[in-house]
Amino acid sequence: MPPRPAASQVVVLTLVLALGSACAGDQVEPPPAAKAAPASAPATTDFGGTDIAWVQLMIPMDEQLLPVLDLAKERGADQRLVQLAGELRSRYTGEIQQLKTLRRGAGLDETNPHAGHKMPGLVDADSLAAIGGAGGAEFDRKVTACLREHLDQLANLARSEITNGTSAAVKDLARQVESSRTAGLTQLPASP
Repeated sequence: MPPRPAASQVVVLTLVLALGSACAGDQVEPPPAAKAAPASAPATTDFGGTDIAWVQLMIPMDEQLLPVLDLAKERGADQRLVQLAGELRSRYTGEIQQLKTLRRGAGLDETNPHAGHKMPGLVDADSLAAIGGAGGAEFDRKVTACLREHLDQLANLARSEITNGTSAAVKDLARQVESSRTAGLTQLPASP
């Protein structure tokens, strides 16, 4: 069974989430405790509470952005945005597999403890519908705003994992995430 997050680790992750640029009306909730996988799953012992919380949050953060990236590649007018969406789509596909491998290594099941949550950088059904319903310059503006919030939040969360995590493998991936999200922010087109 993976170790339970220490109260201080949950507080740190909760504060990082709360400090993100939440959209009006969004409520940030701390992640629930991790659920253990069946006893047959090999568990890695160096996973602390922050590592578990970060892996469990990163998977839906990445997965729920994929439809936005697909829309941007198909309908974006700004070629910088289209190119960035393609690069991110490729990166996220591989990263999701790495995160799922880490999740299995921690002995966690596939439950998404963040299902239905509204938090900074996590694309929900309403946000996706708003982006999908826009056209032209408004579409590019909405995608750019969504990506800016998402990339900024993930860079912040990665920095928190790097500082507070205990798993070398998770921290290594967090360093890659922080670097790629920070680079992505510099590639975004300026907001109109």
